[in-house]
Amino acid sequence: MVAISSLTAVLSYAIALCGIVPLFPWLTTAPRFALAAGMLAGIWQDRRGAWPVKNWQFNLAVVPVFLYYALQFSRANPAQPVVNALAIMLAVRLCGGKSVRHYLQIAALSLFCLASSSLFDLSPIFLFYLALMLLLVAVSLVLLTFHSLDSSLVLPRAHLRKVLAVGMLMPLASLPLLVIFFPILPRTQIPLWNILAVPAARPSGFSDKVEPGTSATVGESRTIAFRAEMPRQPKQQLYWRGTVFNSMDGHRWVRNPAVPPEQLLYKGARIAQTVYPEPGPFRALFSLDAPASIALPRAQGAPDGVFAYPGPITRRLAYGAESVTSGILATVTGINRSFYLRLPPRIPERIQRLADDVKRRGTGDARRLELLEQFFRNGNYRYSMRDLPTGEDALEQFLFEKKRGHCEFFASAFALLLRAAGVPARLVGGYLGGDYNELGGYYLVSDDLAHVWVEAYIDGRGWVRVDPSSFARNAGEVWGGEKRQSPTMKIHLFLDSLDHTWNRAIVTYDFEQQAEIARNAGKRLQKLETGKTARAFLPYLLLTAALALALAVILRRPRLFASRNERLLRRFYRLIERDCGIRAETGRLGLFETAGLTGNDAVREFTAIYAGALYRDRKLTAHEIARLNRILRDGFVTKM
Repeated sequence: MVAISSLTAVLSYAIALCGIVPLFPWLTTAPRFALAAGMLAGIWQDRRGAWPVKNWQFNLAVVPVFLYYALQFSRANPAQPVVNALAIMLAVRLCGGKSVRHYLQIAALSLFCLASSSLFDLSPIFLFYLALMLLLVAVSLVLLTFHSLDSSLVLPRAHLRKVLAVGMLMPLASLPLLVIFFPILPRTQIPLWNILAVPAARPSGFSDKVEPGTSATVGESRTIAFRAEMPRQPKQQLYWRGTVFNSMDGHRWVRNPAVPPEQLLYKGARIAQTVYPEPGPFRALFSLDAPASIALPRAQGAPDGVFAYPGPITRRLAYGAESVTSGILATVTGINRSFYLRLPPRIPERIQRLADDVKRRGTGDARRLELLEQFFRNGNYRYSMRDLPTGEDALEQFLFEKKRGHCEFFASAFALLLRAAGVPARLVGGYLGGDYNELGGYYLVSDDLAHVWVEAYIDGRGWVRVDPSSFARNAGEVWGGEKRQSPTMKIHLFLDSLDHTWNRAIVTYDFEQQAEIARNAGKRLQKLETGKTARAFLPYLLLTAALALALAVILRRPRLFASRNERLLRRFYRLIERDCGIRAETGRLGLFETAGLTGNDAVREFTAIYAGALYRDRKLTAHEIARLNRILRDGFVTKM
């Protein structure tokens, strides 16, 4: 026996947890404390059955809290005050007295808390909590129906199982409608949750400037930058272009938006990708170097092969890209050489002497580039993220003293020397490498793979990709062959494939994909042929028929697969109707009443044996079953 009131209370706390747990990490200290205290106080008071504080007093206490968070609401901070106020309202409701109306309020506030967690993170775990909450709410609503009639009602376990089954079937019955309506219902291009969401500010290896010498140590972050669906590629082709730094501001490389006009030629086979960037503060649209095209509404392309979004990417989106990975970008009419030869007002003397020596020895751009490559290869330079040169003369320290640095040092020094030697050059910022997820068929690129390399312009060839970091003495240790994936990494990639599937199928599903599905369906309908269509659908029809038959068997199971006792009883009633002329059905007329109406000794004997086991809650013995079968074989015809 289970008390309805106790079970309803347990379900209400479980529903509250479904709303609290996903939101908890995003709350400030006061709402966290309030929720924990409210949950514990509510459970303690429910066990005692007494609430020293009245509900109206709780409600009155919420008013100043609501006003406090309302004053914090602003355009720059719209989400945090709202979710904090919701959390405290739920905490207050949990620790007060509870009627049917209050249980419904807890369910509604919990659902709002769960929904508001998606303002900060819309991950697959959100779907798990939502599904669990819907099941619990459905069961709770059924129980509240009984609770409203009699709060002291106690149900036997058998009846309780039926109530729980009915409650769980309610949300499950809506799943077919969900499958049908999800692809076809209209949706906005911008998620509604994103209207109030604050743009994510995440640490990133990618930056809008290259400034070597700002820190002696560079930390690495495994934060995901983007995923790119595509076949596996050779590792030396995994340069992901993001932006071009074309100007020097002192010792810092930046992007001058006034990019000189040039017409690039993309020669060679094109590699298609579908890229899923993580929301962040940057506008760059990444793709394999170099992108010939990027298919995304409002994407802006520049003459130097850079594509960008109009503003920071604050929501999940996907775009297609086509790239040529030859490492050479030819131009139709040449470039603005003077723009790509500009130097800062002051260059350290030793750097200038080195550049002058390269310029004197090299008779053309190609030869000067070759001489610089030899200098870096033979210079005993090492790639490092620790003990780096710092200060405004960091490049000079890197070239002639410490000879250790990361990609920003290698690329900045190399491009500066190229320009000083009369060779047009620019820096390209993006990423290098990535972990290929075989299960999902995509590259996972994280912030620790952020990279900078150089493009040098050679007459007759075009922009040539040069990665000075690869000339480091320990480059093989840093960018060696394919690394063997550890069991931990395999698990990480498996979980990431689930997260990627969620983002691709649910979060980024928008009107464009709906339109594409509709267009494809229309094309297929136009090509349909009756005979072929019937043959194509035959397996599906057979499968549907098999499922319908299985469902019928399950629903009719009590009659199709009745127990031995039930089969004996059915034969008994059929013989009563045939031999005695009395129509009796199971459940409508008792056994002893039936025997009394017939006045038949064989009927009385059958009834005595069968009821003796049934009413004593025991199984019929083998001897009793044999005797009952003999009685049924002989029938109930009265012998004259």
